[in-house]
Amino acid sequence: MSYSIQKRFDGRMSTYFKLSEFTRTSTGLPNEPTSAAKTNLLILTQHFLDPIREAVGGWVRVTSGYRSPAVNKAVGGSKTSAHMTGEAADIKAKGHTASELVALILGLGLPFDQLIAYAPERGGHVHIGIKAGASGRARRQVLWAPKSGGYEPFTVGH
Repeated sequence: MSYSIQKRFDGRMSTYFKLSEFTRTSTGLPNEPTSAAKTNLLILTQHFLDPIREAVGGWVRVTSGYRSPAVNKAVGGSKTSAHMTGEAADIKAKGHTASELVALILGLGLPFDQLIAYAPERGGHVHIGIKAGASGRARRQVLWAPKSGGYEPFTVGH
């Protein structure tokens, strides 16, 4: 899928999100996205996170955005994490559990690649991954990350 993006020069990636929200890290390691990752972040924010924010009707907070390979390794991320290419974010929305947020996103019909709802004991956030490149095919995979660990298919009401 091909996306049009608005390049912004005011520190904002989109209507609701700033680049700084995607690069903060508690690791103390450098975390500057590549040019390609910044383009992917523009797609992620403008075509996915902004519509989610508007549907929520309140704040959506990025708990983890872009991760340099060093940051990804330090936080125990997957070796193939979409966070390293700017194609993923972990988010929370005020007044919504992770399961409720996934249900809302599913209702929007966005062409995401992966949604993972994490149990409260594992952070209570939602991972949204996309395929930003024209050749990327979105799997529309939806998973639940239960308290006990691992992943299983998502069902409404988790």
